[in-house]
Amino acid sequence: MQILLLLTSISSVVLYNCLSNHVCKKRLSGPRQIQAYNIIVYSVCLLAFGALLLGGGMSLYTLLSGLLFGVVTALSAYYKMRALGSGPMHITLLLTTSSMIIPTLSGVFFGESFSAGKLSMVFVLLFFIYLSLDRTDGTGVNRRWFLFCIPAFLLQGAIGVLQKIHQTSAYREEVSGFLFTAFACSFAWSWLRAGRGVKAILPRGMTLAAAVTCGACTFAMNYINLRLSGVIPSQLFFPLINGSAIIASSLVSVTLFRETLTRRQLVGLVGGIAALIAICLVP
Repeated sequence: MQILLLLTSISSVVLYNCLSNHVCKKRLSGPRQIQAYNIIVYSVCLLAFGALLLGGGMSLYTLLSGLLFGVVTALSAYYKMRALGSGPMHITLLLTTSSMIIPTLSGVFFGESFSAGKLSMVFVLLFFIYLSLDRTDGTGVNRRWFLFCIPAFLLQGAIGVLQKIHQTSAYREEVSGFLFTAFACSFAWSWLRAGRGVKAILPRGMTLAAAVTCGACTFAMNYINLRLSGVIPSQLFFPLINGSAIIASSLVSVTLFRETLTRRQLVGLVGGIAALIAICLVP
């Protein structure tokens, strides 16, 4: 059952990444349109988790932690989409996905054993990320893109930590309440950030369809990942879920989106993926 859930989550992440990359480069222009797009994404999540919450209760702990999770989720998605719109998909995803080192290492604070081997692989991963940031041929890796990647990296890592905190608490069964509160907060945040006249810039047509699909993917990966983060050790779960997603997404970026790689970037990408896999396998 856990394997099926992992495959579903990974597929959702890859589809979300591909659609987000497409709309950010081709259909959305500027921060307000990104926020308007995310309003639709969070609306789908809000309806789904609201349906699951019917008849269930919620503690104050879940309410407050859900609000914090919602703000972090909205900010993470915004900066990741700005980064995708400003630079290459494969390097953006390698950098942001590597944020899994934050929740991975946080496992020691939840009573999980520390692995020196895994920590050494984290430093190897950081080295390959450095190689992948080759700017010599104008492939889109630039200062503006990098400034979007930094908060995306930190916030995406914080998402994993917050998932772990809730799922190791006495309120771990309140998954629907936690995520309903979170996406209600994300929805409100995006609506406020979009500013006045937001209804006029809400996505339509194919962009609306992409937003609804991304909403379904966001629902699936959040619900599944929150459940699994409480039963699979951090040093295995986060590298596994993120490593698999980055491999698949990178293949799509090169084959479907025709993104090119310099030799140095290719070494950085392949080495980074290998390091992510090693983090899963090294005891």
